[in-house]
Amino acid sequence: MALKERMFGFLGKLERALALVEAGKVHPVVGRPQVFVVESQEGRGHYLVDLEGETCTCPAWTSGKTRPCKHLLAVVVHLWREGQDRREAARPGERPVA
Repeated sequence: MALKERMFGFLGKLERALALVEAGKVHPVVGRPQVFVVESQEGRGHYLVDLEGETCTCPAWTSGKTRPCKHLLAVVVHLWREGQDRREAARPGERPVA
């Protein structure tokens, strides 16, 4: 598969991951800081993503066909956005430069 097709595939997966985050479908597991529950897009189930173990319980991951899967990407995006929010909150009074 050519690089362009692989990149388009990855961008599509990233787009689906963003949709999961924006829909509020990524949830941390209490007491396990590296484990998250990600609800399926269709609402028919959920998957466990373990960042430390680098695993997801979704069929795409377990079959080895898709790595990283959209669920793992959704967790990473969720954490990245959470970090951005913290950084912005730590700088009160600063205004963005136009």
